[in-house]
Amino acid sequence: SAAAASTSTSESTSKHSQSSKSTFDREAVISELRQKKVRELRTMCAQNNIKWATFIEKEELVRALVDYKEKASDFSSSGALTPGKVTMINDDILGKEVSGGAATPLLLDVYATWCGPCKMMVPQLDEAAAELGDKVRVAKIDSDEYPEWAGRLQVKGLPTLIVFDGNGKEVERVEGALMKDQLVQLAQKHA
Repeated sequence: SAAAASTSTSESTSKHSQSSKSTFDREAVISELRQKKVRELRTMCAQNNIKWATFIEKEELVRALVDYKEKASDFSSSGALTPGKVTMINDDILGKEVSGGAATPLLLDVYATWCGPCKMMVPQLDEAAAELGDKVRVAKIDSDEYPEWAGRLQVKGLPTLIVFDGNGKEVERVEGALMKDQLVQLAQKHA
């Protein structure tokens, strides 16, 4: 049964590598995942909201995770952002995410750790990201840790929410804390 699963994964791999335009290395990811224990694979599935309870073979967990990782690599220019989640990013990742070529807009929260409204907005942004799923990339960058980006983006108040289109062009900006529904509405206008 494992041999049959391996064969079907290999066939699936060759189909994906012929049709995929991304630089995702499916074979390398499969190899890496096959080295993990079943418990680790189940944990990874759970962390990424992949339903795994009906999977019997280890190879089913591997295939589900590879498919998820491939889809996620198409979602984010840097490969660091995950659909449905808020990702804390650094200057390098932000540079890649706003360099263009993305299929989805980016909702960026520029915040500071000492900022009260920024702290209040954390659960709201998490809920909004979960609702937006794979339609919008959602990220946060600390303005104190990366002041050069805060300057480049001309951030004057915190929190500042900036929406970039898939080409990295700023399309909307809001200063001040927003609730989940307002965040979703802001992002969906550009999705």
